[in-house]
Order: sequence, then C-alpha cells, then structure tokens
Amino acid sequence: MANYLFLFLMMLLFWQCQEEIVLDRQSEDALFGKAFVLEEGKQLSVSGDGNTPLLIEAEEVNDSRCPEDVVCVWLGNATVSLKVSTAEAKSQSIDFCIGDCRPEPVRRKHAVNAKVGGQEYEIILLEVLPYPNTKNKATYSQVKLLVNKVE
Repeated sequence: MANYLFLFLMMLLFWQCQEEIVLDRQSEDALFGKAFVLEEGKQLSVSGDGNTPLLIEAEEVNDSRCPEDVVCVWLGNATVSLKVSTAEAKSQSIDFCIGDCRPEPVRRKHAVNAKVGGQEYEIILLEVLPYPNTKNKATYSQVKLLVNKVE
C-alpha cells in the first residue's frame, strides 16, 4: 500500500514540475513556434514566414481531471477536439487527451501531426485551463497550444 501512495505522490510532484511558457493571451492571431491560448468555441489563425495561415478552432473541451485541492483515486483526464484547416483545404478534426488517457500512459501534454493543405504541422496540447479546483468553479475552458510547421 505504501508503494502505491509513494507512486501517486511522485506522479503529483512531476505533474506540478511544468516548464513555464510565455503566452500570447487570446489574440486574433498566433505565431508558429509560440504558445498561445484558445478559448473553447473560438477560432484563430496561426501564421508566420508569410505562409498560408492555419485556422484552429477549439470545438469541444471536456475536463474530468481530479481537482488540485482534492485527493482522488483516479487522476482523470482532459480531452480536446480541435478543427484545423487552411483557406484552401478542407477542415479536419483532431482529438487530444492529457492526464490518465487509458490505455496510453499518463501524459502532461499530447502532440499530434496533421497534414493540412499539403503542409504537415505538429500541434501540441500543452494544457487545459483552468485546472479544476473545488473552490473556484470556472465557467469557461481554454487550451494552451503550440503549433510548429514540420519541414
């Protein structure tokens, strides 16, 4: 039993040791290679280097992670559905999961490669905001993303 408690405490410790990323708060546009925040139901354009911008919409965010001020038996997870497209290309949906996404191992971030309009992109879900808490009930959900062009 003590081994399981130690393992759980170590997972919580590693979960809290996240690198700090400077964000461009919910702007109209974002840049490739820079983290940004996108609110559920909103869309923005990711661009850079004069190339065709990538349009990203946070279609759905579901957060069942254990609140930070509670001790839970199950870590829980957060799932995100994004719609990505360019002006010329048909849109496609991409699904992400962070936390306990069985049968996958527990993960803090989730990276997916997507090919849109002939260009490949690496889209990384860094975080779902705000982190659940029993004292502050958020009425909105945001996702912290990072988009890189794959050469």
